Amino acid sequence: MKRKRMAAAGMIGMFLAGSAFPVLGCTLMGANGGTTDNGSVYLASTSDNPYLPGPRKPVYVTLPEDGGYKFVHTPCLLLDENGFYENVGSDRGMNETGFSWTRSWVVPDEEESPEKMSATAWFQKLGSTVSTVDEAIEFVKNNPKGTGCQGNYIFADAGGNLAVVEVGFQTVTVAGKWSKDDQGLTARANRWESETMKPLDISSTENPIYYNTSDYRYNRAMELLQENAGKINEEVLKRILSDRNPQADPSMPHLNEINNHGTTDGTVSAEIYDIADRTFWYTYGWLDDDRSGDPSLYGENKNSWGGKWIPFKLSELTEEGYYTTWDGKLTEKGERYLEALQK
Repeated sequence: MKRKRMAAAGMIGMFLAGSAFPVLGCTLMGANGGTTDNGSVYLASTSDNPYLPGPRKPVYVTLPEDGGYKFVHTPCLLLDENGFYENVGSDRGMNETGFSWTRSWVVPDEEESPEKMSATAWFQKLGSTVSTVDEAIEFVKNNPKGTGCQGNYIFADAGGNLAVVEVGFQTVTVAGKWSKDDQGLTARANRWESETMKPLDISSTENPIYYNTSDYRYNRAMELLQENAGKINEEVLKRILSDRNPQADPSMPHLNEINNHGTTDGTVSAEIYDIADRTFWYTYGWLDDDRSGDPSLYGENKNSWGGKWIPFKLSELTEEGYYTTWDGKLTEKGERYLEALQK
């Protein structure tokens, strides 16, 4: 996706120049075993970013030429200084084995590995070669990491396994791990929660807009997961991801809520992973039809789907490439896929 967007080029240049790291926020959830309605494993996440200029995360299907696994994922696209999209890694994805990952941004007080791959190549390798949670844990430990590979991860696989892993550039901590016979519930936002990783977390100064709401989002996600334990499925997760906070201060850049309607930063897409069914559910923009506030700040969120979801089924995804666009539309591939799915 190399389409020019010259009107925003100056803004993205200022955006990147003001910080050593992009500004990114997400809320992640995972559940397995006895906490779900069928004993399977589910992941869910929101992607929260500045409305202007992004980044945003359209849906892409990769068919590896080297015999690796097919996977559906969401490349994180920034606008570079020349007005072109720049792929900085895919922190959401599911491959044909059922292995799935989701990630939220945390800034570590560690040096990047000098042997690092680009984040784009790192996630391509993850999606095309890993099939289990155990393999994923070894992957993040053994593959050198740079900016875009660090943060909170929740991994899941077709065996019903679930893990939350806190990943720095050098330090990796498995903060929780559950087999299909357990009752795993976990959530993460934009800070580390384990005692091992907290001293390495400098998100409060390097990613403050999202760090400042992270405590609320983490605890609210855990509260809602616990309230629904034993019946979690994709429909329950759709409701949880849609959660608003009537007590949130509406003047905050990024609000204390999951379906985030901050003044300048908020939810730009969301995902649910039905791993047993190999289905990656996706929706664009806010998860409701609330358009209050200043529309000039919304950017492409004006095209929000209002909580309407498309199920991207691995078995039916036969074409490589983008299925949705930066601004929330279906590509020609996406239109062909949806037409075939509805027959």
